[in-house]
Amino acid sequence: MNSSFVAKSMERQHLKSVRKLSLQIVDINTALKDVHQQLAPHIDEIKYEAATGYVNQYISHTHVWNIKFVCNLEDPEVALMQLFHLKYILEREPAELYKEARSILEEQRQKFLKITLYSNEHIEMRRTKMLDYIMGFEKIKGER
Repeated sequence: MNSSFVAKSMERQHLKSVRKLSLQIVDINTALKDVHQQLAPHIDEIKYEAATGYVNQYISHTHVWNIKFVCNLEDPEVALMQLFHLKYILEREPAELYKEARSILEEQRQKFLKITLYSNEHIEMRRTKMLDYIMGFEKIKGER
């Protein structure tokens, strides 16, 4: 076999794999975006301004309550931040509310864990960083 043919074949396989991963991330981000949009009218967004502020640092040209642009939808970091944001909110809302949102969140979290390159330790470290940010924000807000 021609080495050029093998190289091109391997490159095509790689590009196909990258496109598939990208589409999976888009699907996850879109599902999580939909959950955000469904929750927004029913919760007090001000209660979650610290979490929202943290997450918005990772989203380009828009915000977590209405994510737009392909660059955000294809970004696994945006998916991770949406997962954190929704989990934070739903942990603080009455357990009997938003059952469908909780179910979708868990389903998307499982999908994300299957396709991501992030280790569980890395994810937990990132979540802890967000919680530390929120605590610092709340402390500063309380001092005012």
